[in-house]
Amino acid sequence: MHADDLKLLRSYIQSIEKELLAGNATEHTHRPALKTLLQAIVPDVVATNEPRRIECGAPDFVVSKGALTTGYIEAKDIGKSLDEAEIG
Repeated sequence: MHADDLKLLRSYIQSIEKELLAGNATEHTHRPALKTLLQAIVPDVVATNEPRRIECGAPDFVVSKGALTTGYIEAKDIGKSLDEAEIG
């Protein structure tokens, strides 16, 4: 991992910590910070929050490069297990 990547990750964590201190954060509160992190680490992708439903459900993010979908991301609130994510 490069020093710039560590700086991006630190910035992401600081953003999440700041939001948590407010005491009213939810999963959706943290999504802009995740979108920023993803697009900063891989500048040629677009991370779309709350994209259109697809055949297997409603992913929290779709990550694409041009017209090519490269992945889907399920986001959960801090402290929630990804094991609880519904798998379509």
